Parts: sequence; structure tokens; C-alpha cells
Amino acid sequence: MASLLSSSLAPAFGLKEGSSECRSPEEMVLFYRREFGRAPLLVVTNREPIVWEGAGHLSFPPGGVTQTIHRLLGMVGGEWIALRDSSGPDLLRISPPRESPEAPGYLLQRLSLPDEVREAHYAGFSNGVLWPFFHDDPERVGELRNSFEAYLHVNRRLAGKVLESLTTLSPGVIWIHDYQLALVAREVRRMAGHHLPPLAFFWHIPWVDTPSPRDTAWLSEVVEGLLFHDRIGFQTEGYRERFLDTVRRLYGDRASWDGESLCVRMESGTRTLSLGVYPVSIDPAHFDRLARDPEGTRAAREVLREADLLGPGEDVRPYLVSVDRMDYSKGFLERIEILEALFTRHPSRIGTLSLLQVAPPTRQSVEAYRRYSRQVEAAVGRLNARFGRSDWVPVKTIARSLPQTILAPLYRFSSGALITATKDGMNLVAKEFLASQKGGDGVLFLSRHTGAAQTMEGLALIDPFDPVQSARLIHQGLSLDPEIRRRRNDRALASIERNNVCRWMSENLLSLRSSPAPILR
Repeated sequence: MASLLSSSLAPAFGLKEGSSECRSPEEMVLFYRREFGRAPLLVVTNREPIVWEGAGHLSFPPGGVTQTIHRLLGMVGGEWIALRDSSGPDLLRISPPRESPEAPGYLLQRLSLPDEVREAHYAGFSNGVLWPFFHDDPERVGELRNSFEAYLHVNRRLAGKVLESLTTLSPGVIWIHDYQLALVAREVRRMAGHHLPPLAFFWHIPWVDTPSPRDTAWLSEVVEGLLFHDRIGFQTEGYRERFLDTVRRLYGDRASWDGESLCVRMESGTRTLSLGVYPVSIDPAHFDRLARDPEGTRAAREVLREADLLGPGEDVRPYLVSVDRMDYSKGFLERIEILEALFTRHPSRIGTLSLLQVAPPTRQSVEAYRRYSRQVEAAVGRLNARFGRSDWVPVKTIARSLPQTILAPLYRFSSGALITATKDGMNLVAKEFLASQKGGDGVLFLSRHTGAAQTMEGLALIDPFDPVQSARLIHQGLSLDPEIRRRRNDRALASIERNNVCRWMSENLLSLRSSPAPILR
């Protein structure tokens, strides 16, 4: 591994001095060493990157960004602090990735919480209030009760864990993630003062369009917490602009933005930080390899066999694929309406095109999610009863997670991907599909209400709120000449290859070491 860390090798990997255009994990390591030397990286997330399966055996759940950070943290070394999701010890030494056996690996610190606190933080405030609020779905915003107190408590506990790490670790940067942890940096600074490594944050979900006045009290706490970072990253320009609008509403002329730095005069002093736009991406070469792997391909064919999507000669029957958690923001009910319009207005698709829907349940302790799951199940049942035949069913649902090793070949075998999110910060399935399709002619039907639709060009954009138009676009897209479909995919994939997850990570961290210290008056 040492050879990968030598700055003399940067030209061999094409990494230019001062550049953040990393194209591979090796280049990302070189970038990190250039920016932070041998200082480790400290990552803080709500969800841990592993699942303890007993007797020291770990599995790695699907999730493009989480698993990429896991791979790269294993290569540069450091610590990861997260809430415990499974059994096992509080501290785990995570080995480096297989492709870099000499790398340092990292230490995973797992914070255990009482069930009632975890439930109030995660199901109560994070997913009962923040998630629907920032997805512009006020009807689903739940009652606060004591959930905000639990949210603050968990953020403080994680801040305490960060301070414990800082007694033995001197990280180059502390990188905190997502809406569940918006107050960690504020609590860290209140506990430790301001002589800290740079604090970076990435907000993975959308930012709300127009906050309601009734939300101002807790929203001001969330915004204030975010302002205690040195940099905040957003998925799109639109989300950053919405965040700035919210800051202006809360702070008026005490806030100023010059296009690079945000300066806000607060009671605790003046905060100066940068706001960046860094669309999350994937490692496309990784998905291309997975899509062609013989073992994964065999496993994917078994999934298709179970779903009755293999014909008599082992030929794959035409199908679209959708991969989403069972979340109302993913547009499951709208998806069924689109299929109903497709089969009604284009009956030639009946019996010839199915939907393979991978839909693992999520957040089942939240009543809104349980109710939504029942509604989706009923809608699928009605559609299948109306259009199904003895030898064909319109929608096949797999209600469990599938690993990327199986998903990538399923993407490649499919005639297309149907993504119907009504609001989505980015949507990595769209990018995973295109990478797995490399050289193929499957069509990506992407909701225009996703961050991916705002950051990639030349795609077939559908609107889940217009099922008739979306059905027409699906019928037309599948009817296009295969060579035209391939060329469109190649153009979209070229953009993903230029702006892959390694570049996303490096842009989030670029120049943080040399950024000016926050102004405090």
C-alpha cells in the first residue's frame, strides 16, 4: 500500500496538483495524503457500515455511499463513529479492503442507546418529522412530543464520542453525515471550544422549499447546528439555494453570502463557512465488474427464476426493475398508476413486460410507513388481478434487500429501470443501473423529481404525477432502436465516470485543511 501513497505516483494515476478529479480509490488515497498528510479521517454517521452476524463474522449492507466511504476509510485509516445497528462488541477493528491488504483499516466505534431513546430519535424526530418535512410532505410530519429532546440527546452522545476519539486521534478532518446528525458539530464545539480539526458535513436529502412558520422553533435549531461546520455539501444548486433562503428567513441581514462563503452573526459569535454543491455518485467501474461477474450472474438468474422471469429456454423475459426502500417518497403508488396507464393505453405490453420490484421494508416502527406499505400491497394486488394472466403477472415484488452482487446483474438483464420517486435527494439506483448496463440498451426511466435528473443530461425523464405521459414515454423508449438506446446510455455513463464517487469525496474535503478558521467575535 505504501507505493500508492507516494506523491511521486500521482502523475501515473493522472491526479493533477490541486485537483479534486479523482477517478479511482487509489487516486482518492493520493488526494487525501496530499491534503491531510498521514492524519487519519474521522467519519460520523447514523448508520454503521457493517452488520454483526456473530462469531466475528461481518456482512456489509448495500448502500453505495456508505460502502464507498468504508472502502476508502480502510485505505487511508482512521475511525468511524455510528449508532449500533446489530449485536457484537462496541469496538471493532475493520480490515482494509481486499484489493489493498497492506492498508491500515479503521476502528469502528458503535454507540449503544436505550431502545426508547433510539426510537424517539430515529423513528420519532428524524423520520417522523425531519424526513417528511424536508421532502415537502407536511401532511406526514408527526407530533414532536419528546422526540426533539431525544434527537438532541443522541447528537450530544455522538459529540461526546467524537471528543473521546480526539484524545487519541488527530484527524485531518471530521466528516459528519445527514439529517439525523445536524447538531453534532455544535455540541462538539460547545464541549471542546474551537481548536478542532475542520468539521465537514454532507446533507444527503433535499432541502425544504418553503418552511411553515409553525416549524420555525425546531428548524432554527437544526440550521444553527449546521452553521457550526466549516463546510456543508448539498446534492444540487437548488437545495443549496433553498438552504440559503432558510438562513435569510431566520437571520435576516445578519447573514451574508458572497457565492463561496456564508457569514452569519449569531448570539454565540460570527460563523463563517463554505457551502458546496457535490452530487453524490458511485464507482461505475465497480458496478460494471459486478454486472459481469459469473457468480453474481448465476445468483441473479436464480432470483429471476423465482420470479418466473426465465422462459423455457432459460431466456430472460422482458422486465423493468425498480429498487427502493418501501418509502412513500419513492412513489410506489404513483408507479402502479403508471403501469395501469401503460397496460390500458398500450395493451401490447400486457403479457410481454413485467416489473421486478425490489422493495425491502423500512422504518416499520413508524405508523406512516406501515400504512403506506399496506396501501402499496393492495394497489399491486388490484393491478395484478386486473391485468394478470395464468402465465404472466405484471408486478413481482421482492420484499427484502438484495446485495449489489445480485442487483448489478439484474440491472444488466433488464429492459430498463423505472424510478418513480416523488422527491429524492439524488437516487443512486439510476447511476448504478447505467454503470451495470455499460454497452447495453436498457432504458432508464427517471423521475424528474430526483437530484439525479438535475445533474445528468439526455435521459428519459418521467413525471410520477402524470401517469399517462409517463406511460407513453415508457412505451416509446422501449420501442426505440437499440443502437439509439445504447448511445444515450453511453453519453450518460460518460458523465458518471467523470463525476464518480471518488471525485465526490475529494470535492467535499478539498482545501479544508487550509480553509480559514471560523471567525468568532
